Amino acid sequence: MSGTRSHTKPGRGVRRALLAGGYLVSVAAVATLATGVTYGLFSVTAPSQRGTFTAGTVKAGSTLTGTCAVSNMLPTGTPSTCALRATYSGSASAYLALDVLIVTRAGVGGSPLYNPSGTGGLQITISSTNPNIAAYSLPVTSTSCPASAASGSTCYEADSELVSITEFTEASPAVTFSTTVSLPTTSPSGYQGGSAQI
Repeated sequence: MSGTRSHTKPGRGVRRALLAGGYLVSVAAVATLATGVTYGLFSVTAPSQRGTFTAGTVKAGSTLTGTCAVSNMLPTGTPSTCALRATYSGSASAYLALDVLIVTRAGVGGSPLYNPSGTGGLQITISSTNPNIAAYSLPVTSTSCPASAASGSTCYEADSELVSITEFTEASPAVTFSTTVSLPTTSPSGYQGGSAQI
């Protein structure tokens, strides 16, 4: 009798074990790859950087020239001018604007000296040079007065009137603001004794 070998096919249990083992090896390989990539992302370091910050300065100066206190005005139409020279010396470029506050009171005549809706009261023009502005707007709507205003005062304010559409720098020339006041010859007696501060 000759010897014969019998070959038997592996059973289902063995095939399942082989498939499961292959699956576990595949999962382990993917997990190893993912761990390596994640480790690589978290282990990268950037070189040290240094930030430096410095605040700029905004600095304006002013000098009054001319007669700035006018008393005993008469309705002659003769103007009186007061000038304010402003300079800019800040390290940062900045815009320059003008705020106008008029504080007025009535005197013995009963009418406040400045009356934006009338023509007989105090006449005011404000202009500047360098850059040249023909005239700044005067305030026409009454507002609350500052605490320093005398009792019985009426206040008018106009804020942030731009002096130039370009920024001022340390190299910018000085700007001179001129305020001219007068009482017209047609001023009625109701304005007698009135006062105003600009």
